[in-house]
Amino acid sequence: MDALSSVVERVSGGVGGGGWVAYKKQDFAELKRHHREEATLFIDPTFPAIDSVIGTSSIPPNIQWKRPGDLCANPRLFSDIEKPQVVRPGEFSCNWIVSACAVLSGVHEIRNKVIPDYWEQEWDPARPEVYCGLFHFRLWRFGQWVDVVVDDLLPTLDNTLLTLQGQHENEFWPALVEKAYAKLHGSYDALREGHLSDALVDFTGGVSEVIDLQAEEYSSHEDKRREFFEILLNEMAHHSLMCFSVLAPLPSDIGTRTSLGINKGHAYHVTDVRRIHLAETNLRNLFKGRHKAAMVRLRDPRDEGRRPASADSGTRSASEGEYAYSTSAITRMLSANGEWSKLKEHERTRLGLHLRDKSEFWMPLEDVVREFTELTVCRMLSRNVFAGAGAGRGWREQASVGAWQQGVLGTSQDRAGGASQDTMLRNPQYACDIKEDDELVIQLMQFHDTERIETEPVAFLNFLIGFFMLKVEENRSLRLHKQWPHCATVVSVGHKRRREVVYKGHVGQGRYLIVPTTYKAGECTNYYLRVFSRNNIRLRELKEDLPKCPVMLSCVTGDFEWATVVTVHSAECLTRVGESYFKSSRIYPYCTIKCETRRCSTPVARDDLYPTWNNSYVFYRKKTDKPLTIQVYSSNLLLPDSLLGECEIPAPITRTPTPLATTLIPRLRRRGKKDDDGEGVDLPSTTAGTLHLTILTEDNFMAV
Repeated sequence: MDALSSVVERVSGGVGGGGWVAYKKQDFAELKRHHREEATLFIDPTFPAIDSVIGTSSIPPNIQWKRPGDLCANPRLFSDIEKPQVVRPGEFSCNWIVSACAVLSGVHEIRNKVIPDYWEQEWDPARPEVYCGLFHFRLWRFGQWVDVVVDDLLPTLDNTLLTLQGQHENEFWPALVEKAYAKLHGSYDALREGHLSDALVDFTGGVSEVIDLQAEEYSSHEDKRREFFEILLNEMAHHSLMCFSVLAPLPSDIGTRTSLGINKGHAYHVTDVRRIHLAETNLRNLFKGRHKAAMVRLRDPRDEGRRPASADSGTRSASEGEYAYSTSAITRMLSANGEWSKLKEHERTRLGLHLRDKSEFWMPLEDVVREFTELTVCRMLSRNVFAGAGAGRGWREQASVGAWQQGVLGTSQDRAGGASQDTMLRNPQYACDIKEDDELVIQLMQFHDTERIETEPVAFLNFLIGFFMLKVEENRSLRLHKQWPHCATVVSVGHKRRREVVYKGHVGQGRYLIVPTTYKAGECTNYYLRVFSRNNIRLRELKEDLPKCPVMLSCVTGDFEWATVVTVHSAECLTRVGESYFKSSRIYPYCTIKCETRRCSTPVARDDLYPTWNNSYVFYRKKTDKPLTIQVYSSNLLLPDSLLGECEIPAPITRTPTPLATTLIPRLRRRGKKDDDGEGVDLPSTTAGTLHLTILTEDNFMAV
C-alpha cells in the first residue's frame, strides 16, 4: 500500500457503505462476464492452488485442490441463511479466524457487508450456467475496503477440507472467506500471527480493544464490576461487537473445558446484556437480596456436537471436549451462584431471559468476570452499518499512513526512535488541536510491506507498538525535539505485540502531539494511524525541524536566532486601577504575548482575580535585544476589552526553564494618563496584579 502524503478525513454517520478497490486489480464483474461467455471455470493466477500458498509449515503429502462440486452433490454458500451457523476448524485453520467467522455468521448486517450480494453468488441448481467457480468478498484493510476475488479450489486430504468447514458438509462460505483472507495476507500460514480483534476490524472497519478482565480485578471489586456492566450496556446500545474468551496458553489447550464448562480459546459472542428486576421472586436469595441482577447472554458459535445422554453421563471431566449437556445447562449447574442451577426455563422467560438459539445461554455477571480472562470489543465508529441516516451525531475520522524508517541521524529519514525517553521524539509526530473537552479514540495499526509478503509468504512477527500523547505549546508548528516539563505526557499506551493498539478517553483543550512508536529503536515497518473525535481536531504530521524564513525576507530581517518558550501559569490580585465605575463588575482575564510580529492569547479564564492558565507558547526570534510584551486584559461582552496591565520580558538565553523558586514575577502596572508630551506615564504607587511565568530561551533550535 502506498503511503498517503496527507491526512485523510472522513465524517461518520449514516448507513454503512463507502467505496472499495479491487485487490490486485481483479474486477469481479468483468471476470464473471468473461468466464460465463467462455463457459470456463475461473482459476486465480494471483493465488494459485499450489502448496506454496499454504506456507512454509509442514504440509501433508498428497494434498488435492478440489472444488465444492467435487466434494458433495449440492454445494451451497449457506445451508440456512437466516440462522447463525456453527463454524468448525480445519487442519490449516487458525483459532482466531475460526472464532471471527463464527461471530460473523451471527451478525447478518456485517456478514452481508463481507459477502456482498450473496444471493447472486449462491449456487443455483436451476441455472447451472451461472456458476463459474468465482467468488468475491470485501475486507477492510488499513483505511479502505478491498474487494478480493478467489476461485473455489480448496485444499483437501482424503476428500476432507483442510480449511474452515461449515455446519453442514455442503456449506462452503467459511472456507471461501478464509481463502480470501489468506490471499490478502499472502498465504494461509501468514494468518498464524493474529488475534480475534484483528479479524473483527477487517470485517467491520471498526476499532478493537482487548480488556484484560483479570488485570482489572472485576471479580474482586463490586464497584468496578458495576462500572464494567455499565460499559457493557453502553457498548451494546451502540452495536459494538463483544466477545468473551478464556486464554489458552498452549495450542493443545484450545477446546479444553474450564470448571464452568467454557471452552478455552473459543470466543463467546455477547448477544444481549440485561439488568433483570427480581422484585419479590425467590431469586432475591441468589443475588444476595438485591432487587436487580446483571446478566449477560452469550452465544457459543462453535457449539460442537454433544454426546447423547446416557446412564453414565453423570461423570464428567472438565477437560473433555464434549458433554451430555448444553453449555447453557453446564454453566448453570456449575455456577458460583448455587440457586442459578435450580432456575426453571419458564422462570427465566418470565424474567425476560429469552434465548433465540440453542447455542445461546445466560450467565450472571459474577460468573462472567470470574470465568473469562479477556473481553474483545470492536466499535464501529467509521460507518456503523446498524445506524440509520441521521442517527445522531457521528464521529469524525482522520487518518494517515506512515512508516518507521531508519536514516541519517537528524534528518527526515530518521523516524524509528523506539520508546526510550531519550530517542522517542525521533519518531513521526502528529499535531492535533482540541478546542474544547473532547472524546478521542486513537487506533495505531502496523502492517508490513505487501511486496515482501508476495515474495515471502510467511507469518510476520508483529513488533511491540504503542504511542504517546503530549500536550505541547498552543502555537507549535515544528517538530518537538526535547520534552521539557511544560510538555507533559497525558496519554501513554503501553507497547504490545499486537497488530493494533487503541486508546479511548476524554482530552481537555490544547494542542497535542501523537507520537507512534515501536518499542525498540531501529525497528522498521508501516503503520496506519486513525483518530476519531466529535469535533474537527485538524490532525496533521509535523515534518519540519527548523524555522524557515523566506529567502527574500531573510535578506531584510535576518534569520531566526533564538527560540523562547513562555509558560503563563497564573495571575493573582488582579484589579482595575483607576476605573472605579468598574469595581462592582467581574473580571474575565486573558493574557496576550507579543514577540516581534507574532501575537498569541490564552483562553479567557473564569477565576476572576486569581486566574489559572498553564498554557505555553513558543516563539522564534530575530531581534534578540527586543523584549517580549505581555498584557493582561479583561474580556467584555459589549464594550472593548479592558487592559488590566502589562510588562516587558527581556527573555535572555537560559537553556533551562526558569526555576520555580526564582520564577520571574513581573508586576503589572496600569498605564496612566498622557503627560504634556503625549507619552504614557506609569502609576508607580499602584499595581494591577502579579503574573507567574516560566521562561526558556535557547539558541539551539534542536533543543526545543
